[in-house]
Amino acid sequence: MKKITRMLNIPAVLLAMSLGTGLLAQPSAVQAQAAPPQIQELLRKYPAVSFKQEVGDEIGAFTSLSNRVFKPKGEGPFPAVVLIHTCGGIKDAHMRKHGREMLAQGFVVLMQDSYNPRGQQDCGPGNRNAISAVVGANDAYAAHAHLSAYPFVDKNRIYVSGYSFGGFVATLLASPTVATWIGTPARFRATVANYSPCKFQGRDILSPQIDRPLLMLFGEKDDETPPASCFPLIEDMKAAGKPIKWHLYPGITHGWDKDGQTRDGYIYNEDTTRDASRRMLDFFKENG
Repeated sequence: MKKITRMLNIPAVLLAMSLGTGLLAQPSAVQAQAAPPQIQELLRKYPAVSFKQEVGDEIGAFTSLSNRVFKPKGEGPFPAVVLIHTCGGIKDAHMRKHGREMLAQGFVVLMQDSYNPRGQQDCGPGNRNAISAVVGANDAYAAHAHLSAYPFVDKNRIYVSGYSFGGFVATLLASPTVATWIGTPARFRATVANYSPCKFQGRDILSPQIDRPLLMLFGEKDDETPPASCFPLIEDMKAAGKPIKWHLYPGITHGWDKDGQTRDGYIYNEDTTRDASRRMLDFFKENG
């Protein structure tokens, strides 16, 4: 099921991020530029979401997740992670599971929801106002600022992990470009993109100018965001010294962690889900 083609409003958004535009060609030039007009208009139309002030200490079966913070027991300071949902939105059960796992591992967790505050639950059929990855990145930087205000958060160890739509966002966040457009000095310590490509509909998502550690996890049989778009690009970037790592899971589809969603063409794989979480945690620890 090709839900992702409705997901990001990519022609308007990522066109400005294409290498062919020259915007990403030279870092110094990027840092001196304001956002392109279409990006400025997009960010005016969709200002960053706000986050709830109350802090939870557990994620139960019926706990509201939308733009909420959860912390482990104790005073901290703790590392923190922003978790960003797929096209299916924050309501998908796998997001609750990932939140619980990270909380149990001693992370403050912020469950970013870019859909519901804007009257959307997902990127469903016919949705012409689907939230773009750049808007999601703006939300993520607002989440970073929100987390930084808590005394129990280690401000030097704030990470992000995204899934599908969230993976697009996480990939963008590894580059300085969006932070410059938004006008924030804040950056995530490291980012993880789960089942996200490097190009989509002929436009670049992964910038060769990344300056933050990025881990990309792919399913070999992912036909929504095929990993082929990343090769040999990421191999060349790695050889050039860019902070990028990846892993390709043989025989695995898009949405490998979405247990019970076979109707969408996803094949849940428990071993891959467990291994992806382990690689994410190891990556965050490596970059702590």
